[in-house]
Amino acid sequence: MTENLKTTSLRARLLMWLLLPGMIMATGLLAKNYLSVSEVANRIQDRLLVALAVTISEHAIKSSGDLLSRDIELLLEQFTRDNTYYRVQGPDGAFVTGDFGLPRPPQDVVLQPGVPYFYNAHYRNEDVRAVTMKYLVSDPSSNVHGWVSIDVNQTRRQRDSLIYDELMGSTTDYLVLMFLSGIFAWIGVSHGLAPLQRLQQAIRRRSTDDLRPIRHAMPKEVTEVVSSLNALLARLESSITANQRFIADASHQLRTPLAAVQAEAEWALRNIHSDEDRQALERIVEQTRETARLTSQLLNLARVSPEGRKAGTLSKVNLLSFAARVTAEKVRAALNYEIDLGFDDQSDGLNCEIETGNEVLLREALCNLIDNAVIYSPAGSTITVRVIGSGAVTGPIIEVEDNGPGIAPEDRERVLGRFVRLENNNKQGCGLGLAIVKEVADAHDAVLSLEDGIDGKGLRVRIAFR
Repeated sequence: MTENLKTTSLRARLLMWLLLPGMIMATGLLAKNYLSVSEVANRIQDRLLVALAVTISEHAIKSSGDLLSRDIELLLEQFTRDNTYYRVQGPDGAFVTGDFGLPRPPQDVVLQPGVPYFYNAHYRNEDVRAVTMKYLVSDPSSNVHGWVSIDVNQTRRQRDSLIYDELMGSTTDYLVLMFLSGIFAWIGVSHGLAPLQRLQQAIRRRSTDDLRPIRHAMPKEVTEVVSSLNALLARLESSITANQRFIADASHQLRTPLAAVQAEAEWALRNIHSDEDRQALERIVEQTRETARLTSQLLNLARVSPEGRKAGTLSKVNLLSFAARVTAEKVRAALNYEIDLGFDDQSDGLNCEIETGNEVLLREALCNLIDNAVIYSPAGSTITVRVIGSGAVTGPIIEVEDNGPGIAPEDRERVLGRFVRLENNNKQGCGLGLAIVKEVADAHDAVLSLEDGIDGKGLRVRIAFR
């Protein structure tokens, strides 16, 4: 039962509960109508049989036992549209006229004078309705005197045709009624479910970071559901905000003591003379720098996550001028690693603007891509930041390409996760750079892809905006 409820739509269940009782009632009404029509048809045919019995018996007595004339039989068949058979018996059961082989009534039946007895029988391969009556003949001019019995059998074709026609007419009426009821029920259910469909569309249109309360007007029955959903969204937003605030606060608070430790270690390193102590201090400085970088990346991750980017403003961003400016700011740092960092304008005069961009987040993403390329590329490498104008299918594209060791195709999906570092990579890094880029791309509804560099060497990271 529970499995059926899971797989059956609410619309189907409502229609079933609306139409099923109507179908049951229609079936019951058809059965009642059949019984009523059968009873009326039997009553009409029984009255006709009594009239025929009286008419036939009077003719048989007056004609001294002669059979009905063919004209009278044809008249009866035309009037009743059924075959009529009769048998007249005199006192002591003596056969007078008619069909001798007609079915007889049950033996235990005791006929009362003038009271007809009706029963069903089978004669000449047809179902017949039969009546038998007993009455007293005392006419002096008649050759028959005493108690006479008359049996009249009539086929049921006309009766069955009447019942069939009436039943088919009723069935047609009920089918039309059920069809119209189904249409109106479908329209009514669709109209009643429209608020739920609007609610579904409103939720579906929202992005993953939109946890605002739902403000759509809803019927009374759905208001409680919407209120519960809004309460859940509020609790979820509060929980996510608290987690992001904790990460941001923790990262921010760690920066100051780590900077102090790094500064003290570097001062001690400059004034130390023992090789052993120097090596220990160098390791301390290196680990401190790595920890400081990790806290900085955690803070950046908190900023670009769905809750963290709520406070950011969206505006039109020209990616060409934006990428050129960020690249210029990173040239000096790249030179310290003996890396040639350049900018390649491939816009070809095409549009390079995005309508709803967050320049702070985009800067974070591009800086992470450039920093990663600088850190993981060997000295003497070349890094190119490239901007491609809007094409026929996609919007503008930002690419960062290097000729370093690259990333194997089977690892490219995995490195987009948080704190993922490849085992064969001995360079510094905390495994959050590409995760931050992925968050920023998702926030701008852009597609992030990792590809081989030129001639299959290095790595090209592409952010294609829609």
